[in-house]
Amino acid sequence: MKKSLLWIVVLVLSISMVAAFSFAGCKKEAAPAEEAVEEEVVAEEEEAAPLPSGKIVVWAWEAAKGTLEAGMAGFAEAYPGIEVEWVVYNPQDVYVNLPLALTAGVGAPDVCLIENSHLLQMVELGGLVDITEQFQPYIESVNAYKLKEAVKEGSYYAVPQDSGPVAMYYRRDVFEKAGLASDPASVEELVSTFDKYYEVAKTIKEETGLYMQSNNKANNLGRLYEMLLWQRGLGYVDNEGKVAINSPEAIETLEFLGKMTFEELFSDELEWTEGWYAELASLDEPVASIIEASWMDVFLRGWIAPGTSGKWGVIRMPAWEEGGVRASNDGGSSLVITTQSQNPDAAWAFIEYTLLRDESQINMFIAGGFTPSLETCYDSDVFRIKSDFYGGQVVGTLFNEIVTEIPEAGIYAAEYAEMNSLTAVEIAKYFTGQQTAEEALNNAAAAIREATGRE
Repeated sequence: MKKSLLWIVVLVLSISMVAAFSFAGCKKEAAPAEEAVEEEVVAEEEEAAPLPSGKIVVWAWEAAKGTLEAGMAGFAEAYPGIEVEWVVYNPQDVYVNLPLALTAGVGAPDVCLIENSHLLQMVELGGLVDITEQFQPYIESVNAYKLKEAVKEGSYYAVPQDSGPVAMYYRRDVFEKAGLASDPASVEELVSTFDKYYEVAKTIKEETGLYMQSNNKANNLGRLYEMLLWQRGLGYVDNEGKVAINSPEAIETLEFLGKMTFEELFSDELEWTEGWYAELASLDEPVASIIEASWMDVFLRGWIAPGTSGKWGVIRMPAWEEGGVRASNDGGSSLVITTQSQNPDAAWAFIEYTLLRDESQINMFIAGGFTPSLETCYDSDVFRIKSDFYGGQVVGTLFNEIVTEIPEAGIYAAEYAEMNSLTAVEIAKYFTGQQTAEEALNNAAAAIREATGRE
């Protein structure tokens, strides 16, 4: 009996120990589940973090405002707490008022649109928010050459909005009148180099009496010259920031424009004047072509020459040597946040939504026609639409291809406006026969060194 009782006690103790170990094992296995619950709670708390809110003031010019507003479709739903107030300035007013506000430390907007030609000036001046951390995930997705003016000492201070890939717009009817092929593929081969471009210009002049394009002598703005320099990776300064406008290659480039001008293959019309508009819009005596950026497409179709629909084509600009670079830039803008902003998070939300989302950039392209700087949106079918204005040609994909081939150049230096002005005076003297190309650019280089203190 005692022996049986002892056996029962042992059996009960064994069962209790097994149960205890089993329970302990269950508790140990349950621990990861408890940790997962805790992680879910943390994730929910992070997701529930309040969205940026408050009013932001954005400076932009009228045409750009409309384009940016197109990119804001859905913004109010995504950020219901952000109020956007627009202040419309023309670009020149921005370049007067913004430096004053940044220097004074008061009066600047939260966000400002700046043409890249003036961006580095503002970056060097200071007073802009370092957005490197926020921008980092997107840097590889935007046009590389557009970041040159946005960077100072490795930090980023601007996000590119649109780019200015340069192409050659040409009149199909003029080429046909001169007995030349007029389809884009053939014309691109006809003017594959500037030497061939020169020969084609002579043929057009001899056969039709018409000019290849315009290049005013006495009041030359230097923009065509800048585009040809940029194509060669040249500019007012070199990679070290030294004045380089009188390099041998820069002189050679100016001499080519001089040859076209002195042989009267270019007209003498000044850009953005009535005579210039007239020769682009004419049905009887137009210029044969114009080398300009993608944004010229909107101007030609919209208000300069709407009556010439079907008579235009677009191709890559000529290269300096066969197989060379056929891409350049003119213009383009970026958005910045000023350090005076009371709502920098809301300001970044505005920039990220409008400029760094494919859908927003596509909407902006549809509204304004400007080539986006965000390359991830280039796969959209909207860029593959055939244009009646260009005789059924697809031009959107052409500009998207060109923009990825644009080299870096020293055109948009911090003192760009001053450098352009000083150089324009000297090259006008060259085009009017008062000095050689070398003398003009040596004089320009000396004036720039004196004005800027650069080497």
